[in-house]
Amino acid sequence: MLIGFVTMKGEPWKLEENFQRLEAKAREAAGRRAKLILAPESVLDGYVFNEDPTSTKEAMLEIAQTVPDGEYLGRAGALCRELGVYLIFGFLEREGEDLFNACVLLDRDGGVLAHYRKVTTAGEFDITPGKELRPFDTPLGRVGFLLCSDRAADNLRTLAVQGAGVVFVPMDGAGGPENTDKMRWRARENGCWIAIANTWSAVLISPSGEPHLEKYEAECVSVQELRLPQESHNSLA
Repeated sequence: MLIGFVTMKGEPWKLEENFQRLEAKAREAAGRRAKLILAPESVLDGYVFNEDPTSTKEAMLEIAQTVPDGEYLGRAGALCRELGVYLIFGFLEREGEDLFNACVLLDRDGGVLAHYRKVTTAGEFDITPGKELRPFDTPLGRVGFLLCSDRAADNLRTLAVQGAGVVFVPMDGAGGPENTDKMRWRARENGCWIAIANTWSAVLISPSGEPHLEKYEAECVSVQELRLPQESHNSLA
């Protein structure tokens, strides 16, 4: 399966502008035959809970998405249906009066296949930590998710021992070659693929620890192949 990695930095509060940029990059990736598109952490809202020191909880609740029926989740789902792709992207989520740093995996019909809330929130303003760290059984196989500072060794190990064959890691800002070196060790220790889409980098590491993609560039789309076990007997085209 070809994966399209989106590297872009969302502008704080500018959901419509950010979504249009994400959509354009998703269309580019699909045009290059990607079947799964991976975008960064909080790409929709621009990571407002850390990027804007004037952020208030009330203002963030106004723009936060609900799962599965938030406006931009609906529009992202429609894009998946049109392009025939899977899509992973990060956003600010609300449930009642609680806020979460979240991501979803949408299927080719636009439905939510997996929904993950960041567990290691690292002091993010008014963000409630997620309480669950588990993989999801999907048509892509058993996959896991971590968001940026979640990528500690123990968290990745928790997913791996539960059978995650691929761990997707949307990120915002941190990382670089030093982070890639650490992730190479963790992929090898846990025998799983690690796929990272950051605001300025795209990385794909095999279970043997070898980088199949290592690119440090903002505002671009990279496409690389990830060989899933299901592809030997199940077409995902």
